[in-house]
Amino acid sequence: MGYGDDIMATGEVKYLKKKYSDYKFIIGDGSKSWNSAIFEGNSAIIQANEIKSTDKIKWIKNFPGSRPYRKYEKINHKLKYTWNYSFKAKPGEIFFKDNELEFATQVIEKIKNISSKKIIHIEPNVKIKKGYLNRDWGLVKWQKLVNRLKDNFHFIQTTFGNQNLLSNVTNIKNVNFRTACAIMSKCDLFLGTEGGFHHAAAAMNLKAIIIFGGFIDPEITGYDIHKNIYIKHTNSPCGSKNKCDHCSECMNLITVDLIKEEVDSVLI
Repeated sequence: MGYGDDIMATGEVKYLKKKYSDYKFIIGDGSKSWNSAIFEGNSAIIQANEIKSTDKIKWIKNFPGSRPYRKYEKINHKLKYTWNYSFKAKPGEIFFKDNELEFATQVIEKIKNISSKKIIHIEPNVKIKKGYLNRDWGLVKWQKLVNRLKDNFHFIQTTFGNQNLLSNVTNIKNVNFRTACAIMSKCDLFLGTEGGFHHAAAAMNLKAIIIFGGFIDPEITGYDIHKNIYIKHTNSPCGSKNKCDHCSECMNLITVDLIKEEVDSVLI
């Protein structure tokens, strides 16, 4: 998952800080640490080379190749992800820099100067990576949804590189993930699929409607504060790394009308 995984790691730290308030936390395997832009500004998280003799340390084993929401089964790992139902994501934390928040404020103020509509941060893109195609709701449906809602809401889409761009949105180009999250923190709703931004929305206690389809169960990586759209099917959650008819069927069952109704119920 990338940044979404790292935000989930901060959720574990946030939870453990309540019990171990005088400890420092390292994301890693007990000897080597994992670093991420997500950890910037988080004083509870340090790197292995920052350990002092007086530090009380707890290691969080949540890094590439060791994600707690997965079961690592050698037999079928090339074909599918196997999910760990004993894990439940906890809302994490992102500590923004002053310049990130200042930029986000400028973006939102410009929009509010021309529109009084509530603002939705939308993310129609998924990673070009094995398994992620099964999380794709489809650009055509995202565009139809925007077209249906644009008279009542103002949409922001943050893009990087050659990502697909929707029409009838305000596009903030070539901003990194942290800056995009800072912008999203000032919106009224996040709308997208299961992934990094939905974990960020939970970290910021932001309302969100998340399309899960049938790939992974929101009981594992979803949050109770969000509206999670999941299709309970015999094969759900399949976790297939290859294009999957079951996932396509689940996504087809999630209609534009359904998501429009959900947005209206949350924001109107």
